[in-house]
Amino acid sequence: MIFSRFFAPSHTSQNPEKRLEAIQNLSPEKPTDKTILHELAFNDANADVSLAALSKLNTFVLWLKMSQSAQHAKVKKIAERTVEAALMGQGDVNINANEKASFLRESANGELIQTVLVNDASLLADKSLVMTLLNKVDKPAFTQTIFLQHADNALQQAILATIEDSSVLQKLEKKCRDNAIHGAIVAKLQLLKAQAEKPIELMRRVTLCLSKYQALVDKSDVEDIDKRQVKLLGEYNDLMLDASILSAEDKTAIDAKFSRINEKVIRHLSRIRPEWEAQKAAKEKADIEALCKQHLSHATTQVNWLYGERLCEATLADVAVVNESVRALEVSADHMASLGGSAKLLDEVRAGIAALNNSLEAFSMQQQYGQKLLICLSQVESLAEESKQLAAGTPIEPAKSAQDAKEKGEKEQTTDVSKAASTDATESASFEDKAVQDQDFKDKNVSQKTPESIEAEFKALSEKYHNLRNELISVPSALNKRWHAASRVFSQKKQAKKAEVDYALRQCRKQISVVDNLIAQGKYRAAITKFEKLSASFESMPENVKKQLAKRFEKTAEDIAHLEGWQDYIAAPRKPALVEEAQALAASPVEDIKERGEAIRYLRQQWLSLGAGSDDDTQQSAFDAALELAFQPCREHYAALDAEREKALKARQALIDQVAAIDLSQDEAVLAKVFDRTVKQWHECGQVEKRDYESLKQRWNKTISPLQTKVNQWHGMNKKAKQELVAQASALSAQEDIASATETAQQLQHNWKSIGHAGKRDESRLWREFRLANDALFGRLKEQRKAQSSAFDETLNTLFTQLNAIDSESDESTIASSIQDIETQAKDLPGAMRAKLDKKITVIQKQQQTRAQQRHVRKVQQRAQSVISVLSESLRAGDFTSISDDDADLLGKRWKSALSKPTPVQQSRHWLTVALEAATDIPSPQSDSSMRTNVQLTMMTAKLEKGESLSPAQLLEDWIAHGKVDDQETHLLERVVNVLDNNPEVVA
Repeated sequence: MIFSRFFAPSHTSQNPEKRLEAIQNLSPEKPTDKTILHELAFNDANADVSLAALSKLNTFVLWLKMSQSAQHAKVKKIAERTVEAALMGQGDVNINANEKASFLRESANGELIQTVLVNDASLLADKSLVMTLLNKVDKPAFTQTIFLQHADNALQQAILATIEDSSVLQKLEKKCRDNAIHGAIVAKLQLLKAQAEKPIELMRRVTLCLSKYQALVDKSDVEDIDKRQVKLLGEYNDLMLDASILSAEDKTAIDAKFSRINEKVIRHLSRIRPEWEAQKAAKEKADIEALCKQHLSHATTQVNWLYGERLCEATLADVAVVNESVRALEVSADHMASLGGSAKLLDEVRAGIAALNNSLEAFSMQQQYGQKLLICLSQVESLAEESKQLAAGTPIEPAKSAQDAKEKGEKEQTTDVSKAASTDATESASFEDKAVQDQDFKDKNVSQKTPESIEAEFKALSEKYHNLRNELISVPSALNKRWHAASRVFSQKKQAKKAEVDYALRQCRKQISVVDNLIAQGKYRAAITKFEKLSASFESMPENVKKQLAKRFEKTAEDIAHLEGWQDYIAAPRKPALVEEAQALAASPVEDIKERGEAIRYLRQQWLSLGAGSDDDTQQSAFDAALELAFQPCREHYAALDAEREKALKARQALIDQVAAIDLSQDEAVLAKVFDRTVKQWHECGQVEKRDYESLKQRWNKTISPLQTKVNQWHGMNKKAKQELVAQASALSAQEDIASATETAQQLQHNWKSIGHAGKRDESRLWREFRLANDALFGRLKEQRKAQSSAFDETLNTLFTQLNAIDSESDESTIASSIQDIETQAKDLPGAMRAKLDKKITVIQKQQQTRAQQRHVRKVQQRAQSVISVLSESLRAGDFTSISDDDADLLGKRWKSALSKPTPVQQSRHWLTVALEAATDIPSPQSDSSMRTNVQLTMMTAKLEKGESLSPAQLLEDWIAHGKVDDQETHLLERVVNVLDNNPEVVA
């Protein structure tokens, strides 16, 4: 025993250094040494000894156990690093795949799992292991990282199958680059969305279907109602096949609502069907007459088209088509006569047929005149082109040959019109030959043309054009447009010359007036400066302009010469006085900073206007010192304002910091109050510099945006919930069982109180609608109870008394409201009593409708006269400020807006006048017959091809949109006034 104490093993020594030396001599292969190493590793108090023993043993299991149980921080930290390195395949500690997987499943913490899984790609091959580890970590961000950066398609599909959060799927959708996986994500998002929205969508569609079904009670066309009823019932039954996804409460409510609406529709149909059938029989006869009118209109349009658009180019086929439309009209007229149609209409149609046949017979001769007119027009256009080239300074190019001129005329003529036209072929050919000879002569003399010769040639051609035009029944609009375009070249040259002279004259007069005004205002120095510029401008003007302005210019020049001699004389006594005024201003107390600043500015302007003097330096110094002293209070005031702005700047910055620190996880109601209070504080902060406010505003908007978004979302949810309550409360007023509806309304009121605020814009409105719906329901309940408390005879007498008491002069809403109340009270009366009451009500309603129609007619007539008055006075003068208050009230918003805001329109005022007469069946002058034909054709084409139809009111609005009526348009104004006199309903 004594020797054992002296020769104890070195690994039991108290000295850590000896224990470390002993570890070097121990072998983990020997059982005894292995036990000693294990004892030193886990029980030795020295960290270095424990680590040396562990390194000697060097097994993953022991390092793992030490990382979990070590008391010493150093040992624990190194053990954890060693375990992590082994898992990562680093260091000299070996671990097989099964041990690694088992450890990750059972012992590893979340952070270690994340590190290993990201860095060891071999683990990703085991899909089951990866899914287990992801569930153990339970971090969406880490799952997203594995999904996007490390997983293959199979693993991505497995991960995707476990994700039910739409927000996570949306993030993956944005970042995923694989088309197949992206498609799977989108499909799952759509599936989740569809599952959540399916019951809501079904309720919405059923509600919409029932709303459409209920709307049938407002229609009067039985045939349309029958078709819609069948369609809507089928749609409702199809929708209710999926009723199993709805709650029992919703399904019961839908069934009850359907039964109620279906009963209403059936009652409505039984009431209106007899009258509708009678109207249908009368309509068949009216349709026959309307068809005849349509054929007459179409045939007239076709003939007008032939004259208006195909006069020069019409072929036998064109004439045949038009003739066919006239023959169809004759057939329709015979059919109407056989059916006993209106005799008056039949006479009109037959007269129209005769007129159309006459037009067709005269077409051949009219076409020859049209072709001659076309040749003349081509010559005018060529002359206009030569005038343009001469004005531009480019050489005039003659026609290539006489044959070219002839071909140009031939291209614009028809090759085959009718057999009758062939008899005039010789005359037409000789006319063309003459045109070719004229062209040859002009080509030889084209180089000698001057603006004056071109103007004379145009005058001759213009006279020839108008002579040919007078031979035509109507001139095609295309030829008119070409004529106006060609003749406009010559009229514009005259207008341009006149405008140039007028502009120069106005500018010079304006400058002279400016100088005279400056002299009158005492601004002599500015007047002298302006006159120097005026003199230079005056000298550069044409002589004819100088002659018109010479007298005024010479007078102004004399005034300026006089001013230059007296300027120094005037300034001598005035400057000392200004110095005294400045010193007096500096000595006076400041009552208004703005007035003080304006006074200083005024004195400075007066001083500068006097110019420089001999003792200017001394007076200038005294004047500047006095103004500086006078401005001192202003400077102090502005400094105080700067301090206030700085304070406001800091307050706003502090408020932004305060908003940034708000915890958005709080209850929405609390956040709403915080938001309102914070916004109010922001608006109550003082003003800051504009350059600072812009950046502050951006910071404020960015900082407040998350809070505002969350509050708005909460308000939106509350608004939607309250809108549903309002809709439910409104629907209750239509229920026949008032007692049951009242109980439901009380429950809705309780639910209203449990819902939060819906926002400032909507809360008051929703509450008002909800309250009105409840008031209507409880009002009905009160009326029902009151009616049930009296006998039927007493009720009938009371209702008759109420009917007799209705004032016939009251407005429509008052009478309608009174009758509606009486009908509500009489709902439970027996049928015979109700029939008597209904008869009396019908008499009152007819009387009221008659008076309403009379008032409407008077109002329309008054408005028409008001529009005529404004057109005749204000629009002609171009001054809309003189419209009287009475006219403004009568005009109404639409016509007042049209008169006060002229806008450019496509059609001319002349065209619109003819269109307005055509639309109201007012005859147009004979000179506009062709334009009227064109207008009717255009309107008919738009109606047949595009379904568009211009109303007389729209045509009048476009007419007014041209603005002021010129003297040349006075006759058009008189024609429009005639339309309104005969058709006041245009402005209804």
